[in-house]
Amino acid sequence: MTGIIKLKAKITDFSVWDYTIHLYVKQFHQQHNVYPNILLANDFTYSKINIRVQLHPERLIDYEGKNAKKSDITFRGIGSFDAFNYSLHFCTDNKLADDMFMLVFDASPDFDGEPIPEEIEENEENQYVYKKCA
Repeated sequence: MTGIIKLKAKITDFSVWDYTIHLYVKQFHQQHNVYPNILLANDFTYSKINIRVQLHPERLIDYEGKNAKKSDITFRGIGSFDAFNYSLHFCTDNKLADDMFMLVFDASPDFDGEPIPEEIEENEENQYVYKKCA
């Protein structure tokens, strides 16, 4: 499969943001028979996610594979969302409305023009991966 497939969605309750994203990923997969590999949202939406992420440090993994509770890396946000069957790379699209996100499957992603959230520095050593629970 080539090309780009998109699905726009909204998070209405950030206490279950990860569950909401997971439900839309399942819907995406059912409709297109492929998992998305990119999640787009604006800076405000990412800041709301990053606040909630910190409530579950056991799900945060640094670039060395260490749990956030054991890591010496300062938390500046997450760079991806990983589940059993898929991984979503976080990219910013400030044209999206607050609380909205877009799931994207891109067969040949080129991240040169898609910035990561502002609070996350370009250095991958400052990014965490959020591991979705079953």
